[in-house]
Amino acid sequence: MAIAEISPLTDTSLDLLILRHRRRESAFHQLIQCAVEHRAVRHGALLESLLARRERLGTTALGRGHAVTGAWSWCVRAPRVIVGVSERGLDWDAPDGREVELAALVLTPGEAPEELHFRRIEAVAGALRLQKHRQRLFERRDLATLSSLLKDVPR
Repeated sequence: MAIAEISPLTDTSLDLLILRHRRRESAFHQLIQCAVEHRAVRHGALLESLLARRERLGTTALGRGHAVTGAWSWCVRAPRVIVGVSERGLDWDAPDGREVELAALVLTPGEAPEELHFRRIEAVAGALRLQKHRQRLFERRDLATLSSLLKDVPR
């Protein structure tokens, strides 16, 4: 009898990108374009502006090479988490001065309760908090790994 390894189904509300640029604003553009392509957002330019304004209030970089930002907005059609990996690092004004290698964008529709958005942000930040989780995602760069790390994110 043969034994087959079955990988879990990947979550369709997750995306993993390779970020091509070094600027935070360029990363926002690439992350939001991915959401637009999946019809998860409307008015992508408005959402980019919202995220840029949020960053001016204070950085969403959490230190140790990662950042988690998000939007709870009527511009968002469907919940989505998009994680970008940058080999070259992103200039994100991190409190520890390190460049960001993993950036997560958490999108929650405006009609969802605000508390749900905060729980989603908290779950993503918690999943990426550990260095071994970030390293595994950085090395493997696949949706199955991302899905297993973010399995506790409320939908």
